[in-house]
Amino acid sequence: MNQQQKVVNNIYKIGATALFTLSTLALNCPHTSAISIGVSPPRFELKIDDKKPKTQVFRVVNVDSKPATFRIYIQDWILDEKNEIQPVKSSEQSLDNWITVNPVSFTLPPGKTQTVRFSVRPRVKPQAGEHRALIFVEEVNSNQDKKPRSGVRVLGRFGVAVYAYVGSIKKVGVLNSISVDSKSNNLKAAFDISSQGNAYVRMNGQYAVWSANKYPGASATKQIANLQAEKSKKPDGVVDAGSLPSTPVLPGTRRQLILNITKKLPPGQYVLDVNGDLNGSAIDKGIPFTVTARSK
Repeated sequence: MNQQQKVVNNIYKIGATALFTLSTLALNCPHTSAISIGVSPPRFELKIDDKKPKTQVFRVVNVDSKPATFRIYIQDWILDEKNEIQPVKSSEQSLDNWITVNPVSFTLPPGKTQTVRFSVRPRVKPQAGEHRALIFVEEVNSNQDKKPRSGVRVLGRFGVAVYAYVGSIKKVGVLNSISVDSKSNNLKAAFDISSQGNAYVRMNGQYAVWSANKYPGASATKQIANLQAEKSKKPDGVVDAGSLPSTPVLPGTRRQLILNITKKLPPGQYVLDVNGDLNGSAIDKGIPFTVTARSK
């Protein structure tokens, strides 16, 4: 396998995962019928104290079976109380005004990649703290495409997150509580998190649902190796497992991150075991809950 093939395969893997994650954070847009974009890396964190602009690179791959044309644009953003991204009106302190991208449009044959470069040059003295923008890579209509049966063609879009930091940065995350709602039809856990510093915080790690009679205790459990693999081996007593919500909690906000547990559990006693961290602070907890029989 040559170097070009290795790069493409890597972007396929990273891009597919990041697309799935970012789809939950997308700005309000039409439903995407077929996503044909892979991007790597999906996130940048930069210090911009220096006056000299910093040039960064990401790669875009066309994962479709036909040529695709893309355009690039930039948008500042915040997360609302539902953890959905909302655009922010530009100001002189907006990161989107400080980013220059090249190229801003291009066409890719199937499976081919395009290197995209961007630099950050503040136009005014930046305020201390965190500045955020999304560099959107969006598939646009091609002249080669036939007209859709109705309306505008629905196309793919990917947002590359850029966090730019000025001055002393403190990421201070507080996990206020973890609760499990097993009474509704959809089993879910809520992580109540505050971000008390001047930059976002994020959870990393795994959860596992244990049968209560086989749970060894929070201190005795650990993360499951190769959890994403189809045939990953789970400890005896684990009935479901997955990744913790990784939505960022922005500075000065308090949010509930919802973990939907899709596994249908029979009535009984269980424990939600959490093995992870909140910006380096360990989360090692077990939350017992009961699933009752549903009336038909």
